[in-house]
Amino acid sequence: MKSVIGLEIHAQLLTETKAFCACKIDVNAKPNTNICPVCTGQPGALPVLNEKVVEFAIKSGLALNCEIHQRSSFDRKNYFYPDLPKGYQITQYFHPIATEGYINLDSGKKVRIRRIHIEEDAGKMIHSTENITESKESLIDFNRCGVPLIEIVTEPDMEEPLEAKEFMEKLRDILRTIDVCSGNMEEGALRCDANVSVIDDNGRSSSRVEVKNINSFRYVQYALEYEIDRISKSLKEGKDVKHETRGWDFVTRTTVSLRSKEEENDYRYFPEPDLPILEVSKDLIEQVKKTLPELPDQKAERYVKTFGISDYNAKIISKDRDLANYFESTISAGVDPKDGANWIVNDLLSLFNADSAEFDPGKVSVDALKILIDYTNSSKISRLSAKEVMSEVYKSGRNPADIIKERNLIQVSDEESLIPIIKKVIEGNPAVVDQYRKGKTSVVGFFVGNVMKETKGKADPKAVGELVKKVLDGKV
Repeated sequence: MKSVIGLEIHAQLLTETKAFCACKIDVNAKPNTNICPVCTGQPGALPVLNEKVVEFAIKSGLALNCEIHQRSSFDRKNYFYPDLPKGYQITQYFHPIATEGYINLDSGKKVRIRRIHIEEDAGKMIHSTENITESKESLIDFNRCGVPLIEIVTEPDMEEPLEAKEFMEKLRDILRTIDVCSGNMEEGALRCDANVSVIDDNGRSSSRVEVKNINSFRYVQYALEYEIDRISKSLKEGKDVKHETRGWDFVTRTTVSLRSKEEENDYRYFPEPDLPILEVSKDLIEQVKKTLPELPDQKAERYVKTFGISDYNAKIISKDRDLANYFESTISAGVDPKDGANWIVNDLLSLFNADSAEFDPGKVSVDALKILIDYTNSSKISRLSAKEVMSEVYKSGRNPADIIKERNLIQVSDEESLIPIIKKVIEGNPAVVDQYRKGKTSVVGFFVGNVMKETKGKADPKAVGELVKKVLDGKV
């Protein structure tokens, strides 16, 4: 069995006002307060294109390796749904603003982007329950009507659900880096519809199924895994697979049938009569190109070459613009790049992940991280103590040096203090000493552990290990 996957992604643009009117965009506004005759489709109201929307669409197309078309146009997509008060959606069907782009996955596989087009969002349906199969009633908030989107349509180049998840994550990172979309799937700023079919071992292909209502990166993977398994079982049993639209129910972790799949002809596309042809100059495209920042993959490659950090750490750090700036600030502060990268990826980010929170550079300042790294590298405190102090800094914002002093965490590493304790431990374990004499050098760890207990964790384990060997060998 072989699966064929293509994605249709809607990215909400970070403009202050809507695509074709002056209504403000505010996700926290009371329902149905940011609306006007234009975005609710009142008779005689005419749309006017927001220039910032065009700029953001061009910027996105360039970042995604697309060809930007100097001439594009708008069309009406006609369908009835309660959250679409006009009865149609303004989009770009016949002549989109950008085509033929791609994103490279970490495996080297190129996932092609067929097109990027500008369109307006519909309203928001608010269901009475979380479970879409049990919802009894719905409310409608029209505030989202007219919010600008770009729709990014891929070619069916993906074969595994994990590839689709990686594509979505890379797309999110790019859109965030160029500052055109927040990328928050949970808030609806980035929405994914997945199209999937399965080809059996005899070369017979199933009908294509569209899966909607996917609101997180892991659910992109889970929904596709479920649907591929469902279609594969039907093919093995010789059953037909309906060409339909299904919804992902994240409560039951299943897909449910919503409706038969519409064909493009069902939407009766025709040119938007109230908007002129969109023409953008080469100068504008070049101006937008100059505003493009270093993209995540480019940044990761630079980090590996310039700073010598691992590929893994470089990819994690470069995904988030704030995190990348934080990392570079630690280097400017005098932290070794490899040390900084390891602490950020392995320790600092784990605190945010535990809270399911976005990275915030204000939680643990660069100066605070530098103090912890310096204290650890100079063996003033243990790595374990440093992690505990970092957790406290994360929660309280206090100076790590004050916490270390308050908790009396400075390690004991001088011979004068440690040797009497080491000799006491050794003298109390003659049988283990005999094992060492017979060549079992691994018992050094036993003595180190007991010395750490005697000092209540304040001893420097490295210094203790070296001194234990000297005492056992009669050199001290």
